[in-house]
Amino acid sequence: MVKVSKPVILIINFGTIYDQGMRDLENIDKILTARYPGNEIRWVFANGVVRDKLQQTGKTLLFERKTPMMGLADTYADLRKQGKRDVAVQFLFTVPGSDGTDDLMMPADGLNVEYGYALLAAPDSIARVTRALEPRFAGKDTVTIIFTNGNNTVPIRNWPLIQMDRYIRKHYKNVFLTTLGGKPGCDAAVADARKSGLKKVKYIPFYFVIGHNAIDFIMGDKPDTLKSRVGMEATIDTGLAWDKKVMDIWMESIDWSLANFSK
Repeated sequence: MVKVSKPVILIINFGTIYDQGMRDLENIDKILTARYPGNEIRWVFANGVVRDKLQQTGKTLLFERKTPMMGLADTYADLRKQGKRDVAVQFLFTVPGSDGTDDLMMPADGLNVEYGYALLAAPDSIARVTRALEPRFAGKDTVTIIFTNGNNTVPIRNWPLIQMDRYIRKHYKNVFLTTLGGKPGCDAAVADARKSGLKKVKYIPFYFVIGHNAIDFIMGDKPDTLKSRVGMEATIDTGLAWDKKVMDIWMESIDWSLANFSK
């Protein structure tokens, strides 16, 4: 009897050159390898500039387990060379259409590929993800601001975030969602936070991998940062990579892709 190998799970993300970002990714990798022990887990860094910077420092392997760091075309070629055929592609993005999803158009000749979906793509995901975040919301004496990136050039990409902001405002008091760029933006949340009369604010980054630019924009000391505009005693929480409930929801997309191979 010929042994049939399980599908390779291929995670596509933008990539990072920062230590904290690498720690975020490695924690996600540990979650994945624990949940799917029989599947090979591979990673694609979609941004070529990030890949080049890492390679210039001699970094071609990721994490303690030393998995290859490649672009998608090279990863597909490597899988073909190894005789692997079934591949479950999963994007490490919160919203559909994030930068990097152009890889959907990459030819996958000779491979049987199933594609997953972004965290907020499923119809019930906005309510479920918000409820998963709820235990991290601050108490009655503190404003909670969820922060992520919006999109100025492709407005439709902001729609899930606009819906999430509306859901949060409807169901919670003094909890708001803000975006750097795009909608819903920051102005409304800043104004409402200041109107609350509270003195403290807790920021929850809505990123799988937190970049330095995001941290600087939230917690920096320049006049245009969120901390400066809100003007309250501020703390910042960890990102989504360390939130088990949110990660479980995200991995449902992988489960869905893997189930399609048996249909």
